[in-house]
Amino acid sequence: MEWDTRHFAYNCKMRPKLIYLDTNLWNRLNDQNIDPDKLVSDLRDKNAMLVLSGQTVYEFSRTFFGSKSDAVSRAQELFKYLRRYLAAGIVCAHDVMEQLKGEIAALNSGRGAVVVFYDPQQYAMVTEEVEKLANGVPDEKAEEFIRDRRRFSESTRSDQKNHFEVKQHMKTLLNATSKSELPVWLETKVAGNDGAAILASHILRMYDNVPPEAAINTAIALLGFAPPRVSKGIVRADLYYNWRCATRGSNSKDLVDDLYHVLNASYCDIYATAEPAQAGYAPLILTGPTLVAIYDGQLPIDQWLLDVMCDDEDPSSGADQADRQLMENPS
Repeated sequence: MEWDTRHFAYNCKMRPKLIYLDTNLWNRLNDQNIDPDKLVSDLRDKNAMLVLSGQTVYEFSRTFFGSKSDAVSRAQELFKYLRRYLAAGIVCAHDVMEQLKGEIAALNSGRGAVVVFYDPQQYAMVTEEVEKLANGVPDEKAEEFIRDRRRFSESTRSDQKNHFEVKQHMKTLLNATSKSELPVWLETKVAGNDGAAILASHILRMYDNVPPEAAINTAIALLGFAPPRVSKGIVRADLYYNWRCATRGSNSKDLVDDLYHVLNASYCDIYATAEPAQAGYAPLILTGPTLVAIYDGQLPIDQWLLDVMCDDEDPSSGADQADRQLMENPS
């Protein structure tokens, strides 16, 4: 079967099964010297396709500025490998806030379909950027992008800790929620005033000159609208981040990036990562039927990905042989 995987709405008929890879798995594909053309072809035979996001491009870009003596050569190696997947026609997903804009557009148009993935022009642009990075160090634009992402992550952690220091009663309320109570607590909060207020705050930051009342009304409509997985996921991620910060005193520096990956996968069929800790919270963030698969390194990663697709067809088959966790989001 031939299909153009580079641009389609989420509910496009005959679309392939989409497997979003965390950055750690793109690294493993490279390190295990997996042939991109063969893997893409094998997955295509199963009506499946890998999904790349701008977050991975950003995280690969940071490699250029690493402290190791081979940082630049490692970064170029990663981008040379990545461009082979782009040449093979994988799917690229928009970043979280662009997906949120897509949900707002779908809500306002009434068409239901949410455009989540790059169109051909956007695909050509990211291919060009990856090509430049494969051939040299990042240009000024790429360096500024990396600095902005780093500042966002650092300020988010700092602001959250300061928020709890100023409003101790908020920390007390969050501490009162146990881990076992989290799924129900999140569901309740998303459906209530708190959920609308959190989502409205993101909408106000995204759009200039939007009246607060309009942002709240849009948030309420989105959270009551069937397709918006990202809208609900953003609220869940914020609530989870707050809860974790309250119960632990701070959050790890990687948590923002990890949550970003999870949210980027909201409209994919499988979210795959090599980070076992994500099994504890990714299913809490994802609001659709997305499966969470944890790679434990027991199999070559290409074989594992193909096995995951087999297990996705029949979740009870081959799970022990694949020796990995595949969990369906209970919500």
